[in-house]
Amino acid sequence: MSIKGEIAKQAFRETIAAIKFFHDKPPDFLWHFLPNLKQMNFYSGDFLYHQWEHAEDLFFIRKGKVKLMYDLMEGLGQPYMIPFNMYAAGSYFGDSDLLADKEMEGRDGTALVDLESMVLVMTRADLN
Repeated sequence: MSIKGEIAKQAFRETIAAIKFFHDKPPDFLWHFLPNLKQMNFYSGDFLYHQWEHAEDLFFIRKGKVKLMYDLMEGLGQPYMIPFNMYAAGSYFGDSDLLADKEMEGRDGTALVDLESMVLVMTRADLN
């Protein structure tokens, strides 16, 4: 294991423990990935993004819940939002929109904070 990997494991041990995605990753991956995360806090009712927006961010939930919703009207009139997924502490989302290179399609739903949340965010630019 490299010294950088060992440093990452120690410096980010709470994040690694809190987010399941990081549990089995090699130390060098952690060194490259974790320092790019930005912590953001959101209140219940805040929107992280809206359906059809260009995907720029990947989200990891340290605390709270985020609900994904789909507009059945698809932007043609008064929105009619139905929930289709819920993410809780320890999970991540936004990867399918971001990594699938769906630039022409945008996000497949709207992300609404359901419970006050602490979220770690990585942008598309940080993935390179």
